[in-house]
Order: sequence, then structure tokens, then C-alpha cells
Amino acid sequence: MRAAAPVEAVLSDGSLERMLIILLHACAGALLATWGALHAEWPPGSAMLVAALAASGLMAGVGAWLARRALPAWPGRLRWDGQGWHSIELQTDQPLARLVVAIDLGTWVLLQLHPAKGRACWRVASIGSAQASWHGLRVALAAHAGAARPGAGGAAP
Repeated sequence: MRAAAPVEAVLSDGSLERMLIILLHACAGALLATWGALHAEWPPGSAMLVAALAASGLMAGVGAWLARRALPAWPGRLRWDGQGWHSIELQTDQPLARLVVAIDLGTWVLLQLHPAKGRACWRVASIGSAQASWHGLRVALAAHAGAARPGAGGAAP
């Protein structure tokens, strides 16, 4: 199999995805508190509303913390050089042992980047962030994502 052509694409800063994580956690907290209040047979009213709002705020805070840990707040770049993947974060070029496409929606891709050293991180690529590099990035991801790079120290599961 031939290698995909070299490509470098800008990754999304993940702000929309972080907001979605926070919103989903807030909704989960509100629903859980409301369910608990109804299960406890509290009369509908202000106590149930206060419990739902408090749980929603608490879970939104947890969601914000998780979202900051999961997705970096700065746009990075992803490069396929014909031999391997590189993550360029804050002016640092880091070779990747492995890159996994977790979700592919056609115009939006959730990626898990496994550096040669350090812990894995999540990044988002979209047609909006990659612009003209989108097609080349998709071709390289389809051809070379998933497998560990030979000699990089990362093993495929």
C-alpha cells in the first residue's frame, strides 16, 4: 500500500465541544436531582427547583473541569509527513506513536493522539478548522490511523 501524501492541518480549539460537555453534565445533574426529588415524593415547588438548580450547577462545574482536561483550549496542528504523525502543540513538534479516529462524522472527527512519551490526549478536527487541508487529512487518516508507528514505542491494542 502506498503512503498518503504529506499533509498538515489545523485542529479545532474544541470550544464548541467543551460547551457541549458542560451542557450535557448540567442537564444530567438537573435530571438526576429532579428524579431524586420525585422519587422522594417531595411536593412540586421551590425545594425541587432549588435541588435541580444546585445539582445542575454542581454537575456543570464537574463538566467544565472534565472538558478542560479532555480538550486543550488552543488550536494545534496535525501533520502527516509520509512516514508518521506529528502533533504540533504550542510550538512543540511531538511525534505520535499512534493516532486513533474515535468518531468520524464526515465533516467532524474526534481523534485520540498517543504521543511517543506522555499520556494520550483528545483533539478535534473539522472541515472548518482544516479548510483546504481537509481532504488530504481525511485520506491520511483513512490510510494511516490506528496502527502504531514502527519503532515509536507505542503498541497497538
